[in-house]
Amino acid sequence: MTSLTVSGLPALAWEIGFVIVGALPVWFGAKITDATNPTLVRSVLALFLGTIGSIAGFMIGGPLGIFLAPVSYILSFKFILGTSLVGAFLLGILSLFGYFLMAKLIGGGFSVNEEPKEKVDTQTSFF
Repeated sequence: MTSLTVSGLPALAWEIGFVIVGALPVWFGAKITDATNPTLVRSVLALFLGTIGSIAGFMIGGPLGIFLAPVSYILSFKFILGTSLVGAFLLGILSLFGYFLMAKLIGGGFSVNEEPKEKVDTQTSFF
């Protein structure tokens, strides 16, 4: 079993990198939907506040939080990035499409499989 530990300033750089890469689909979507303030910093802020709103929606609404979560993201896109409600809805759809593409293009390079403790021969031979 292999272990990787990163701490200190390199860990902070990794975290910032993941946040920026995670905000790229929202940023591109904001540019496509012609938002008033389509900056990367505002995209990160909109995602952060949308996540806080989603968590609050799940805490308050319980199972109904599944319907409140998209509303919190749409409202954060509307007020932070400066879009209309229709533009915020389209921005959410474009962001989901961007995350889908990222998972297809980048996600195939990562594997979370663990080697079995003992090798098992799965081939059957009759001769």
